[in-house]
Amino acid sequence: MIYGHGGTIHGTEHLDVEVDSDGSVVSVWFRCMALPFQQTLVDRDRAAEMVSMYKNRVENYRLNAVDVDIPK
Repeated sequence: MIYGHGGTIHGTEHLDVEVDSDGSVVSVWFRCMALPFQQTLVDRDRAAEMVSMYKNRVENYRLNAVDVDIPK
């Protein structure tokens, strides 16, 4: 994954999730758009459910981008 300095990826069809060395999410991107996110620790059952969902996923995803004002 390359962002910035003329190497930005504009054509990806997935979210890029960047994590630090401890595994904490530090940023979430779709192409050149940094997305707001909230990291949530889930239990083992929920984690297994989500892993299964991605293994059996539907191939056609859609993401609508809208302008959002995020209060500071």
